[in-house]
This record gives sequence, structure tokens and C-alpha cells, in this order.
Amino acid sequence: MSDWYEQVRRTASLLGGRTPYARRMAEKALRDREGTKDAFFSLYRSYLSPFLAWPDPGWGTELSNLERAVLVALHHDGWTEQETAYLCGRSRRAVRRAGEKGLRALGTDGTALAGTLRAMTEDLPAVAEREPGRNRTGCGVLIVCFIAFVLMVAYCSALDASLGQHAGRAPFVALAFSELNPLRGPMQATIRYTYRVDAPVTGLTDGSYWVVITESEQRLLVEDATPSDLEISPNGRRLAYHSRSKREVVVYDLPSGRISTMSKADASDYELYFSPDGRRLAFASENKLYVWDGRRRRVPGFGPESTLNGWLTGGRALLIDDSESVRAVDLNGTVLFSTEDSDHVGPLPDGKTWIDVGSDENRFTRYGRRTGRRSMRLPTTARLEKVKCWTSADTFVISTYGYGPSHYYRIVIETGEAEPLPALVPEDMKEVRFPGCV
Repeated sequence: MSDWYEQVRRTASLLGGRTPYARRMAEKALRDREGTKDAFFSLYRSYLSPFLAWPDPGWGTELSNLERAVLVALHHDGWTEQETAYLCGRSRRAVRRAGEKGLRALGTDGTALAGTLRAMTEDLPAVAEREPGRNRTGCGVLIVCFIAFVLMVAYCSALDASLGQHAGRAPFVALAFSELNPLRGPMQATIRYTYRVDAPVTGLTDGSYWVVITESEQRLLVEDATPSDLEISPNGRRLAYHSRSKREVVVYDLPSGRISTMSKADASDYELYFSPDGRRLAFASENKLYVWDGRRRRVPGFGPESTLNGWLTGGRALLIDDSESVRAVDLNGTVLFSTEDSDHVGPLPDGKTWIDVGSDENRFTRYGRRTGRRSMRLPTTARLEKVKCWTSADTFVISTYGYGPSHYYRIVIETGEAEPLPALVPEDMKEVRFPGCV
């Protein structure tokens, strides 16, 4: 058992109560991060994910999820403000404000809250161990597993063949051991996906780097990008990231090799989103919202409690989450519409549709336009792991575990059809980006 198991489980119990779901999420975070301290990153990000609904933890009912996460990180886990900002995917200022607001709502201070939180986890019951005894079903299980494996290989081979016929060619993936070249100069390449490689010691350091995979199977190294974010334009020809050396946002245009820079500031303050046509980049910095299309201009109406959620379909407006509602504002700051926000409901890229994805089954519920439930048409051997992002108003990308032609699929909301996105990603690399993700 991991040395971090008990600490991660205690944190999960404060976020989701003493529930089987909270325990499963703690165990999943540890599996994702190979039992290391980085499991806290996966745990906090899943708790704050708009696509996952955690149970009521039984304390702090007046708190938002962000406020509760910040208070637990600061006053129970002992993270610094900067580390908490990274764990929660927010700026330091947003973390500071959420912590102060949470303490006011609880009517206490940090020292008293720390004692209360420790007391809440001191008597956390131990996980029941399997009772010792002889396993009498070993041979039977091995036989069943062997038969299932043979059937699975046959199924996946047939599925791969059918997918290849449908697409005109079989899906391919870049070889993990192929040459890794630096991202440099102009190149006629289209990006298929990218993934982050964390530093060996901890993901909370700046030793990470990104690997870009092109349609022609090139593997490109983006060593200057910080681990906080890297975005790909919908056409796969541009990258936006936080430069480690320049300490500013960088847009790299692959066809020309041109590098455009803007806005010096702390990288943790940024949220990067390409417009649907890929020509503009929206980002937030120091509680201000900007759009860059060769020159930077500010969009009014963005405050300390605001979070940028991407673009409205067509690129005519931006989606801003104010913790209590979601607003669509045009580039002049005019509010086009607003709607109530829920922690378990995704963003609204078309202004009309919400989705709620079941964490234990391959189904999702669509709200708003033509409300209803749909099954995701995944291979029978694949199970939903998490929602990665939206790629349009009508599609979103999920990751899966199990077997199939890919671990990533683009889901069509209207039909539930699942298009595999072939990606060969090292087992412990969970931060993956696809073109157009918001």
C-alpha cells in the first residue's frame, strides 16, 4: 500500500464525506499517480471538475466546492498558497479570496479550522482487509481470463479493421521510442495530440515538459512550456503555452515558425482558450480578461471571482463562470445571456446545452435543448474514466480504461457515437490535449 494512502484518503473524506465514492476517488488518484504525492493533484482536480458530482461531505454546507477545497488544502493538508493554486487550477489571488471567504462563512480562523479538520479525520475507520484464506477459484479464474483475453483480441482486431475501412486507413499512433525533436522553425505539420511528462520527483516542480505528436508521427519536444497549460488551436496548426523562460504567454505558429509573445505575469494566473477559428486567443491575467489576435485588448466585466470557460460557438462571445452563474459576454463586455451554474454540469459552448456524465456507467444526460439520456457507443471492453474537454458545441472528448482501439474518444451528443482518437500515451501520463479542446 502507498505511503500516501491514508493522507489522500483523509483528504477525500473531507471533500466527499465518509462515502465509498470518496474512497474510490482517493484510490483512483493514487493509481493515476503511481501512489506518489502527486495523487493530491488528481484528487483536487477531480473534485473541482465540472463533470463530476461528489457527495455532500457533511460539513460547511455554506461553502462552494472551491472554498472547501482551498480550506482543506491550506488548513488540513498544509499546502502553501502557491501549491494550492496549482492543485486547484486557480490563480493565487483566487485561492486567497476563496480561503478568506470560506473562513468568513464558517465564522472561524485558520488555526481553529485546522484543529477541527484534524479531529474530523482522526477516527476515520480503517478499510476492511480481505479475510485470509485459500483462494479456491484460482484455476477457474485463469481459464476464464484466458478465454476473455482471446475474445477481446479478436474483437479489437475486427473493430480496428472496421475503423480502418471507415476512415480510409487504419488508425495509427506514434511510437513511444521514436526520435524526439525540438519544436523549432517552420514546419508543415498538423498536431494530433500532446501530453505532459512530469518531473521524476514531483509534479509540483517546474521540471515537466510537453511532447507534441503530429499527424505524420513526428514527436516534438516543447521544453519551454510550463506544466500549467498548453492549448492547441482547432486546426492543429498553433500552440499556446506559458513560457518558462520568458514568463509570458507564447503562441507558436507551426507553418511559419513565428513566435508571438504577450503579457508578462505569473503563469498560474492564465487560462488559455483558442477561438473556434483559431485566430484569436483568450486568456485571463491578474483578474483581467484579454483577447489577442496580433494585438492585445481587454474585455470588460471580468472580476476576482471569475473564471474563463472558453468561447461560445462561432467565437462571438466568451463564457465566464462567476461561481454562482455562467455568463456569455461579447468582446465589448456586453452580457448576451446568463444561467445558473452547477458543480456537476459542464460548460455551455452553444449557450443551450448542459451535460451530466455518470461516473460509474457509460451514459450521459443532456439538459437544455432536447433533454434526455444517451448511452455512449463505446467498445464493450471500454469504460468511462473522465471527461477531458469539449471540442465543439456538439462533441466532447472522454478518456477510458479497459481495451479498445484507443483510450480516448470523441462523443457526439446527438447520437452518443464514439469516434476513437488514437493516442499512444505513457501509462502514467494523464494530462493529454487534443486540437480544439476547451
